[in-house]
Amino acid sequence: MSRVTVYHLTRPANLPLIEEDGLRTRADLIGRMGDLGDFDRAAPGRYAHGKRVSAFLSLDHARTQVEALGGGLITFTVDPRKAIAAPASIRETSAPADYWQAVKPLADFLEAAPDDLEVHQPVPVRAKHLQLMAPLFTDAQLGMYAPLVAAVADTDRLEAKALMHLAVIASDGDFDGPAFAAACAFAWRDERDSDGIIRDLEEAGPDRIASAVLAEHAAAAPEAVEALRTALEDTRDWADGQGLEHTRATFVRTALVLEKLG
Repeated sequence: MSRVTVYHLTRPANLPLIEEDGLRTRADLIGRMGDLGDFDRAAPGRYAHGKRVSAFLSLDHARTQVEALGGGLITFTVDPRKAIAAPASIRETSAPADYWQAVKPLADFLEAAPDDLEVHQPVPVRAKHLQLMAPLFTDAQLGMYAPLVAAVADTDRLEAKALMHLAVIASDGDFDGPAFAAACAFAWRDERDSDGIIRDLEEAGPDRIASAVLAEHAAAAPEAVEALRTALEDTRDWADGQGLEHTRATFVRTALVLEKLG
C-alpha cells in the first residue's frame, strides 16, 4: 500500500528548527508544547505522553485550523497500515479516552475518509522525510511586507532567500510579528528550492542581492523596503565593527536572532 501525504500545522517560529531537525519531539494537533494534558496521557502504547507526530489527511481541513494551530504548513508521508487515525469531531465532543478507543489504522478510512480526519504517527519524522510548504499567512499577518512577498517569493528564489535573512534580522526576535512572518514566507514555498541555492546565495552575497531587490521594489512596498534597508545598513555597520565581510555578517546576524528560538 502506498504511503499517504498528511498535513501538519505549527507556529511559524517552530519552522527553522523543524527544517534542521525534523519533527523529532512532541508535535500534536492541540498545539501545546508544554506540560502534557489529559489528551496525551490517554493515548495508547507508543502514542502515549506526547510521543507522536499528528497531522490532518485533508489540506482543506488543515486550512480551517490555522488560527488555532499556526500557519506553518508541513507535509510528510505515513504508511497507512501503521499510522492511526480518528475524526477530530470525536476529540472535540468526547472524553480523551473515548477518542483513543475510536482510532483505527489510517488504511481503514481511506475509501471514505471524513473531512476532519486526524492522523497520528508514533515515531519522529526526520527532516529528509518532510517538506516545509508556503506558510498559510494572510496579507494582514504579513502587514507592510505583503506586497514584497507577493512580488518576490515565487518569482526569484535567490532574491527571496536574501530578503529572508534581512527580514529575520528586522524581526529582532519578535517571532509573532510581520517581519518574521515575511521571513518564513520568503524562506519556504510549495516548490522545493534547488539543492545549490544556499551555495549560490553565499557566492553572490545576500547583502548585494537584497540591496538590488529593495531598490527595484521601493515604490511598491516603501515601508517594508525601508525596514529591510535599515536592517541591511545596520548589518553592514555591525560587520565593520566586528571585522567581518558583509556577506558573512548577514548569515551570522540571522543565526544570532534564530538562537533566541531556543
